[in-house]
Amino acid sequence: MSQEILEGKKIELKRKKRYEEINFDKLKLYFGEPYVIDVPNAVGSITVYQPTLGEIIELGESKFYSSLNAFITNTTEYRLPLWEAGIDWNEKSDFELFCVLYSSIDDDVSNILFHDIKMSDFQLYSNNDNKIVLYSENYDIEINEEVYQHIHQYLQYAFNMFPEEKITKDENLKRMYIQKDKNDLKNKDKKKNKETNSLQPLISACVNHPGFKYKLREMKELGIYEFFDSVKRLQIYENSTAIMKGMYSGFVDGSHIKPEDYNFMKEI
Repeated sequence: MSQEILEGKKIELKRKKRYEEINFDKLKLYFGEPYVIDVPNAVGSITVYQPTLGEIIELGESKFYSSLNAFITNTTEYRLPLWEAGIDWNEKSDFELFCVLYSSIDDDVSNILFHDIKMSDFQLYSNNDNKIVLYSENYDIEINEEVYQHIHQYLQYAFNMFPEEKITKDENLKRMYIQKDKNDLKNKDKKKNKETNSLQPLISACVNHPGFKYKLREMKELGIYEFFDSVKRLQIYENSTAIMKGMYSGFVDGSHIKPEDYNFMKEI
């Protein structure tokens, strides 16, 4: 994201809000049921559909995740380009950042997530309360800050992606974070590594695990939340099995191990 884009779409800054965590129904997430967002302070309602592995594969992982990032990211991840554009990431809300990034979302991706709704059809407006919102006259749907938080947090949970957030008022810390990001960017440019596929090794690990019940072609039907849950569950199973074997063989002192540490059926 260039400095020119940020400066051209700069929105009135407000102090970054702290949002309460939304409690999603994990069972509905696991079964991939659509999530209907119908908040009282917004026009219309929008439904988020959980993608399957097959939909992501068909579209292309790089293309999909590039657009998904606009929904999941936060100002901390964009603090360097924001800072270079003269914007303090600590003073900008994630929704304001989204109002800059939303135009980069591919229509094919928004069609997967919202079914027949394209983010390119939304425009920035100031509502009756003089607050910035995204509104589509065609769909008669408004995405305000509250609606955005539902989309933002739901997709974070579905994809198991929780970007780190570092907010500070300390000027020295701000400069330290910015210098760190600059150094990281230089090191990244020097490495020039080929782009890696993040899903492929996870899929390969699952398919080659003796306890995984899905065959490769069958995995295309898995919802993304179910898939990541399977990845984490297999890791828990392997850890708990190793602990149990160690305890029964006498190589591990079980008196200092909590029961939940070897319970592979525990809540993740």
